[in-house]
Amino acid sequence: MEPQKRYGFIGILIENRENNSRQIQEILSDHGELIVGRMGLPRLDQTDLSIITLIVHASSDQVGALTGRLGSLPGVSVKSGLAK
Repeated sequence: MEPQKRYGFIGILIENRENNSRQIQEILSDHGELIVGRMGLPRLDQTDLSIITLIVHASSDQVGALTGRLGSLPGVSVKSGLAK
C-alpha cells in the first residue's frame, strides 16, 4: 500500500548561500517530483541570508527524507508542515 500523499510546505533558511547553493539545488532536483511550487528570496537586506519556500505533494516519509538531507547541511535550517 502506497503512503498517503498530502499537500504541505517546506521552509528553508540558508546562511552562506555561496557554500550551500550547489548542494541544495542537487537535493531539490533529486526530490523534484514532490515539488509543486517554489519561491526563493536571495540575500535579504544585503545579508547572506536566503529563504526558499517549497509547496509539496508528498508523504510524511518523503518530506522527512527531503528535510533531513537539507537540514544536515551546515548553515541550513528547515521547517515543514503537511495538511491533515
